[in-house]
Amino acid sequence: MFTNATSTYKLGLVKVQGRNVFPFVPGPGGPDVTTDPRTVASRAARDLLLALADLPSRAALRVTEADGRLACLILVWDASRVMPAVAAEKQMRMGGRRADCKRDILEVVRVADRPLTRKQVLKALRAAGRDHGYGTVAKALADLTACGELLNPKDKRGYRLPAWDREHPNLFT
Repeated sequence: MFTNATSTYKLGLVKVQGRNVFPFVPGPGGPDVTTDPRTVASRAARDLLLALADLPSRAALRVTEADGRLACLILVWDASRVMPAVAAEKQMRMGGRRADCKRDILEVVRVADRPLTRKQVLKALRAAGRDHGYGTVAKALADLTACGELLNPKDKRGYRLPAWDREHPNLFT
């Protein structure tokens, strides 16, 4: 335990493969603890990376921990690669809220049986009791259009199912 002016903290050493992961944590007669949270976090991150570097597996990982009023998120990845997006990981793991929105959009467009503008899609979703935010609907419509589940030709009539796109007679053939 260590006490500063306002709080008491329970401290302990964590060992990974026989090494102290957080050697800056004071024990009896240990080093002084800084009161700057950024310095403490930087030291802990550096020590954690040193401990993880010795492990055979170097897969990207995310760990969260909470204790009392504080919580932390640790995200570890290969430095030669792009940092993984936490939101993308969450969407892949849970399907994301946008997956529900996409499903609801396809349902209201099918029920309408005609092209719908974004504004009409929002009204139809609200009428069906499916309240999704404007931004969520806009992004879901963009996703559905990009993957080909909906079409949105530049005719200003709105989003439609690909099955509704019929061949028009060509006057020049």
